[in-house]
Amino acid sequence: MSRINIQGTIDNIKSKSNVYTPIIEAVVNSIDSISKSGVENGKIEIKLIRDTQLELDDSKPFIKGVIVRDNGEGFNSVNRESFDTFYSQEKKEIGGKGFGRFMFVKYFKNVNVDSVYKDAGNFKKRTFKFGRKFEIIEDEKITVSDTLDTYAEVSLLNLNDQKSFDKNIETISRKLLDKLLIFFLRDDFKCPTIIVKDDDGTSIILNDYLTAKNEIQLIGDKKFVLGEKTDNSQTFNVKIFKMYFAGNQKSKIILTANNRAVTETNLHKYIPEFEDDFFDKSESNEKTVTKNYIIRTYVIGKYLDSSVSLERETFDFDKEKSTIYNPYSQKQIEQQTAIVTKGLFDVEVSSRIEKKVKRIRNYVSEQAPWHKSYFSELDLSNIPYSINESEIEAELQKIKFKKEQFTKSELQRLLSENGEENQDKISEAISTISEIGKSDLAHYVFNRKLVLDAMTNLLKRREDGKGELEKDIHHLIYPMGKDSETLDYRDHNLWLLDERLVFSEYVASDKKIGTKKDALKEPDLVIFDKKNSFRNGDNEFSNPLTIFEFKRPKRTAYSEDDDPVMQIGKYLKDIRDGKYEMPEGLEPIKVNDHTPVYGYVVCTINDKIREFAEKHQLTVSPDNDSYFGYHRGYKMYIEIVGFNKLLKDATLRNKIFFKKLRLE
Repeated sequence: MSRINIQGTIDNIKSKSNVYTPIIEAVVNSIDSISKSGVENGKIEIKLIRDTQLELDDSKPFIKGVIVRDNGEGFNSVNRESFDTFYSQEKKEIGGKGFGRFMFVKYFKNVNVDSVYKDAGNFKKRTFKFGRKFEIIEDEKITVSDTLDTYAEVSLLNLNDQKSFDKNIETISRKLLDKLLIFFLRDDFKCPTIIVKDDDGTSIILNDYLTAKNEIQLIGDKKFVLGEKTDNSQTFNVKIFKMYFAGNQKSKIILTANNRAVTETNLHKYIPEFEDDFFDKSESNEKTVTKNYIIRTYVIGKYLDSSVSLERETFDFDKEKSTIYNPYSQKQIEQQTAIVTKGLFDVEVSSRIEKKVKRIRNYVSEQAPWHKSYFSELDLSNIPYSINESEIEAELQKIKFKKEQFTKSELQRLLSENGEENQDKISEAISTISEIGKSDLAHYVFNRKLVLDAMTNLLKRREDGKGELEKDIHHLIYPMGKDSETLDYRDHNLWLLDERLVFSEYVASDKKIGTKKDALKEPDLVIFDKKNSFRNGDNEFSNPLTIFEFKRPKRTAYSEDDDPVMQIGKYLKDIRDGKYEMPEGLEPIKVNDHTPVYGYVVCTINDKIREFAEKHQLTVSPDNDSYFGYHRGYKMYIEIVGFNKLLKDATLRNKIFFKKLRLE
């Protein structure tokens, strides 16, 4: 009698199995039994046992058990001893591991066997249950049978997790077929009829998917050799199928061993164009019918048969690299299989590659022209077919980063060697860095064009007849509540106002710089610039100060208290009086009567604004869209500039760059 720790064996099963694994195991055993018996009309029935409790939503009850019955040779003494022997060698010649039946008790609480077999010309009935403690076969009974046909019935009852099993018989049938399809591929074997039955009388014959339903079609039967002309050459057979019940599945490469599907890998891992479904078109009743399908490529070979693991869930050879004992990795086998499969779809794949290239080229041309120099370096063979714009950008950025890092490293190395023979290489590296710089500049200029377009839209009248709020213009030029210590120069658009402000030393936008209690509220923008001769961080009286005030576009109503020149002047007075501190709060901002101060008012020029300008004795510009002058009372230079002029001048300054990039 057998005596093993069955529960311990179950607990130590580490395979990637699922609830379908024990059912597949039972069906494969049935196929073996039918094959050994020599029965011409072999038949396997897979009966679904549902819970008797109805669901609240009137859907089908969960499946709690499965009964697999075949008309093979039954559990005769040889098969019985094999079942009762741990790691049985009975089926070694056909790849049997003597372990698969333990999957029964891994997923089902109760496993019962009922069989009729022939013994010395007499029919006998054998029943037993699969033990869960130390004996594999328990409660065995043998009686004389009146039945004149052999059979075996394995009842897998009381599923541990009913929710892990699909409810729909069609879904169940297709998943079973996916694992059993290998048996329909063999040229030297006629697969028995396999029927899935529901308890409401519904039944599906798996064989019909390949014949009557024609939902699975064999379209290719190929071979390839790895290590040809070496002592380790291995031949692999490849069978390629169209499967028309794709659902949300992907095309796959399936490595098999001993008539079992072992591993599945998405085909698009190697050929990106296989990621989406393919389509067949046909004419029916003068209408064009389109059917989608995926690809299933099955790989068969002795190398796979001899390398499969105990649980048949993986192989002994490495996934990525070759070894002395296993000369071919899973990746090598799958790569070659993908190439063979692609050969049957050259037209479709080529068409998809063209579409992918066009999609990427259009993105670069229309939205990212600064990446044009990197387009030719893209590895299109590894880029997903359905790549989106953000993913395209990421791929191009990867190339730019790698090129930039390599070039800088190479230049540093060449310069450190300081040899005359390196001069050409140094020139080449400097040229590459220049190209990268041009790309960055193109990107920066392109973004400026987008900002100007956005500014144009903000200046248009809204549907309610009013202009946009000043905060929207403010946010476009410089994000509110930010300062230059938390914002990079690329994240603001001060160049709209003045190119000199792009690299200002410190900028505060609607954010407290550090004030005393009696200070006014913050101005829109306060900019502390540094002369080039001063070091960063110096807080000196001689450093220019710039203050901006924004007004709502198309605003017409102003009171005397809304005088923007007076508002800037009051801000300036508070700063001079020491009511504002530097961001770190260590000292007041150093501004006195001799500090150069520049004040800017950005608004829509109207009669009231002109009245303010004339009151402060400012000079009107030739285009009549701005005022400028020196305010002796506040000791500051002041300019009032209209939004249209701001936009027009900024556009004019950048126009030559836009033309060079063909942006207009």
